Amino acid sequence: MLSGFNTNFRHRGVLFHVQTEDSGRSNPHVITHLFRGGSILASEKRAYGDRLEADDLDVVVRGLMEEQHKKMLRALSQGDHDLAIEQRLGADVFKEEGNDTDATLPPPPDAETSPQAAAPRQVPPVQPLAAEPEDPKVRIARAFGESVVSEKPLDEVVLDFLVENARKRKRSAR
Repeated sequence: MLSGFNTNFRHRGVLFHVQTEDSGRSNPHVITHLFRGGSILASEKRAYGDRLEADDLDVVVRGLMEEQHKKMLRALSQGDHDLAIEQRLGADVFKEEGNDTDATLPPPPDAETSPQAAAPRQVPPVQPLAAEPEDPKVRIARAFGESVVSEKPLDEVVLDFLVENARKRKRSAR
């Protein structure tokens, strides 16, 4: 079983968490969850039982994990989960004070377009932050963490997130 990926990602002013894990040889699948707070908003699961005999299984599984993690980040950044997010968290989730800007990434130039992605969505247009680099490949790599693997369990990641949020609130209250 490989350690997973954890990424905090701001979309339309709201902070989300994406986590990808390997369940190991006894339950060979990779699962990715999209979280907001303690709620799972989307999941993707991919089995790899047909690849258990590969000589380089760790490399194969790591590649599946990375691909699936990036896919979830890309889908979030493109607004593919916006409707489900609004249905689960409330229609005003993106309209709260301070959430009127969009800090998402554009799709990378080589992104595959699905029929769903090609259909028009009823979401506000994406406006990238001016401070971000112009090259989309650089921006998606930064959001993903440039292949940095977190050794922290989810509870530590959540605790770090809560502590940082508390510090930011304390600073803004001054």
